[in-house]
Amino acid sequence: MNSNSFIENKKIIISLFKEKKFTKVIKLGKKLLKKDTKDFDLLYILGLSSINLQNYIEAENFFKKILVFKKTDEIFYIYGNINSKLKNYKSAINSFNEAIRLNPKFSEAYNSLGNVKKFINHIDDAIKNYKKAISIKKNNIIAQFNLAVILREQRKYFESKVVYENILELDSSNLTAKHDLGAINTILGNFKSARKYYIDVLKEDNKNFKSFKNYIEITKIEEKDEIFLKLEKVSTDNITDKQKVDIYYSLSKGYFDLNKNKLGFEYLEKAKNIKKQNSNFSIKSENKIFKNLKNYFENNYLKEIKHPTKINKTPIFIVGMPRSGTTLIERILSSHSKIYGAGELIFLPQIVDKNYLKNNKNFDETISKIRSQYSEQIVKLSNNNYIIDKLPLNFKWIGFIIKAFPEAKIIHLERNAMAVCWSNYKINFRDSGMEIALSQKDIAEYYTLYDDLMKFWYEKFNAKIININYEKFVSNYEKEAKNLIDKLSLNWEENLKNYNKNNDQPVETSSLHQVRGKIIKNTSEQWKIYKNFLTEMQDTLKVNKIHF
Repeated sequence: MNSNSFIENKKIIISLFKEKKFTKVIKLGKKLLKKDTKDFDLLYILGLSSINLQNYIEAENFFKKILVFKKTDEIFYIYGNINSKLKNYKSAINSFNEAIRLNPKFSEAYNSLGNVKKFINHIDDAIKNYKKAISIKKNNIIAQFNLAVILREQRKYFESKVVYENILELDSSNLTAKHDLGAINTILGNFKSARKYYIDVLKEDNKNFKSFKNYIEITKIEEKDEIFLKLEKVSTDNITDKQKVDIYYSLSKGYFDLNKNKLGFEYLEKAKNIKKQNSNFSIKSENKIFKNLKNYFENNYLKEIKHPTKINKTPIFIVGMPRSGTTLIERILSSHSKIYGAGELIFLPQIVDKNYLKNNKNFDETISKIRSQYSEQIVKLSNNNYIIDKLPLNFKWIGFIIKAFPEAKIIHLERNAMAVCWSNYKINFRDSGMEIALSQKDIAEYYTLYDDLMKFWYEKFNAKIININYEKFVSNYEKEAKNLIDKLSLNWEENLKNYNKNNDQPVETSSLHQVRGKIIKNTSEQWKIYKNFLTEMQDTLKVNKIHF
């Protein structure tokens, strides 16, 4: 092949690349590359075509060859992104650092370096790199979004809010930023602002089902609510199951607000049926887990575990069935100067899963691992002496908590069984762990497992568990709150009376709207309004001898 022929063939390949015919580029380009293995244009186009075809192994090979003879900031940047896709994080970090060394003003390289740091859980480094990317190039909206998201994930909501507001200054019509600002304002209790953002989104995009869902979750729907009227007209043709679920739950909640209970249940069941079809939840599997757990502690609960290392934070675990009042108790206690409310932490179930469910370590080693690994996580959260971990389903792990953290406080919330089951059943939980509530029978059966396990824990560790009856607590709040503070060996503080005025405290659970107001009595009776629609739930509890 003469040089003219090589050039002509290369032009054809470049033309194919511009037409996005990447498969043809690879086929012809590889053949032509044999004539000149160091041709930059060919290697570059082959590498980019491989990236477009998501063949990152081949792309890595092409750019590795380029780097032998051409070391530019752009090539190192692309090579870093390829290695990031391949999860070769060390190589990716080295490549981005080299790109930055060659071009200290390379905003995109700092952003990509931040992404890798986030992947390997170097969160502080990730945040630092995102901020550097933005300081170099304020209109790097990708870096702005990455920073906003990671700050939100770290529960730094006020900082995240500022970044999203900066994005809107750059792009006033950015619907993603508006929706996310709605979500953050919801968490912070700024419901008026949140609604405004959701309404702005829905003016431009009536297919943004997340904004519909979030708006309706924080709004008492009335007859002429424009957003709900708009939702009623939305077609469910050609949309995903997940989107249908959001629509049906939103319609259900709206109809319940309007006292159109038959329609409320009709759409609730539609949503439940879709989620149930896509769920692997099995009450039989849960039954087995609970049974094995009881057997495990039946054989080990008398063992004394020595802990040579003292922890400088006292965990307060608030447990019980979801929707039993755990969020209310956390908000009250978090008003105390010595207590930090960390919300629903996922550390304990992850650590138990790793050290108990997936391993057959001996009891002493399991407990030791749980103590050390959990302590490492909570020590980073706050300077306060007491850290609240309010993940309700930690009731399953009470035995582990007591053995691993003899200094911990455990508060258990009990509430009317039907009030709990109905409250769980009507909500669109995002967490797959809440697939326990996808049918009336499942949630009632799960409540039965919970009730049985709590009786077991009380039998073994009664003195270690502070029990709170929700109905009794809300009927005489101040007296019961003082009693709880006393059981925690803390001094009463007057601001605990006005916990609900601390509206800046973030709340992420499904109770986020209710717990910001005053305590309402008799909410455990509200399920009776719907009792004719909840016969299977009631019958299942009765069969299992659960009183309500």
